[in-house]
Amino acid sequence: MLAQHRLTGITVAVKALLKQEKWCEQKTSEVDIMKILSHPNIVSLLQVIETEQNVYLIMEVAKGEQLFNYIRKAGCLKEDEARSIFVQLLSAIGYCHDEGIVHRDLKPDNVIVDEQGKVKIIDFGLGARFRPGQKLERLCGAFQFIPPEVFLGIPYDGPKVDIWTLGVLLYYMVTGIVPFGGDTLSELREQVLKGRYDIPYQLSRELRSMISLLLTMNARQRPTVWDLIGHPWLQKGEQMFTIRFKNVISFPDPEIVAAMENIGFDAQDVRESLIHRKFNETMAAYNLLKCQACQDDGINAHLKLMNPGATPFPSIEDPDIFPLPPKRRASEPSLQILVSSSGIPHLRQRRGTNVPGLSKKIPSQSRGHKRSMTAPCIYFPRNIETDTDDTSFSTSSQSEKTLSGQEQSRTSSSSSLTPRGFERWRKRIRACILRLCCCISSHKKCPRKVYPQK
Repeated sequence: MLAQHRLTGITVAVKALLKQEKWCEQKTSEVDIMKILSHPNIVSLLQVIETEQNVYLIMEVAKGEQLFNYIRKAGCLKEDEARSIFVQLLSAIGYCHDEGIVHRDLKPDNVIVDEQGKVKIIDFGLGARFRPGQKLERLCGAFQFIPPEVFLGIPYDGPKVDIWTLGVLLYYMVTGIVPFGGDTLSELREQVLKGRYDIPYQLSRELRSMISLLLTMNARQRPTVWDLIGHPWLQKGEQMFTIRFKNVISFPDPEIVAAMENIGFDAQDVRESLIHRKFNETMAAYNLLKCQACQDDGINAHLKLMNPGATPFPSIEDPDIFPLPPKRRASEPSLQILVSSSGIPHLRQRRGTNVPGLSKKIPSQSRGHKRSMTAPCIYFPRNIETDTDDTSFSTSSQSEKTLSGQEQSRTSSSSSLTPRGFERWRKRIRACILRLCCCISSHKKCPRKVYPQK
């Protein structure tokens, strides 16, 4: 399911795993696998939230559509386009194998292709970790993509299973159909075990050779990803690919860290979360802001926060969602109250911080006047009792109706620039003068200056 990150407003994907499920060990394995993987063609894990009954995986949203729908619309792909997609899949799967991970469920539904042809592999729910030479035994995957050794029910080599499914995927991309089929499972099994499939003669000789290699019946003779790198069909393309992607520990972007400090995060906690890959709230916020900066091509902009009218900023009183201590620093900007035309306060929200690459400003519900305030709380009550001597927080409808547009902006500006203590004493002195002149009751609020009549 999709959700929205409350701090940045970025859409994320959420996968909920039940701890009490029958395949609890496999679900735990999926969490461990996603924590290891970091590849441009594999969906990224952002945060892990664990409760007594569930484990929630917060992941990036793979933009685009499933390869199944992509091919169904086109009928089949030309060799150049199929090669571009296949190279990305081969790079991602080769990276997984180098990390000791197999997917075991490669199929068109688990491959996302965007408008630019960039590929993302999703759903490692059937994935597993392995050691060199280790055999796996669990029967899993889509039947039309299962290799012969899995149908035979014998222990199998995990990476060789992924190679077979890559062959079925490549065949499906260039023909629009799968190589093996049948009206029943037994017929499908018979075709797979006999290796019966036809390769259209319209395909190039190099492509037919690649498909034959991938769909080698004997798993021991089936190639590895490294064996396929120099294949002539891959060499015909202009696209270069890399298999080895190591998680290089680098210093976080200081400007993004500074922006996160201004909204309540601790700089040292940010660094530790990234270095140790804790997959907590801090790491998720940093990666989302960094992703947003990259998408905006380095254009200076303000930190994008959620629309306060749509989803409220996490409350400090909600430690499970926003476990940051309610402390303030000298560099932290003051909170703001946004007042609509009706004079009802909706939400206090921190001001945006300049971050390279974040181009959108903070959204707000209204462009009415703003009053700065230093209170550390997040939510502002709808009906609030304020001190009659201190009107810096007053938002009563009676006071608002007596102000014209220009007077509202002037009053707002002066209240934000004048110290609260000086303002309180000024109002008290003015009230005393009004009592002496007997011009107006001191209990009546009036933000405009009143002078005695001559």
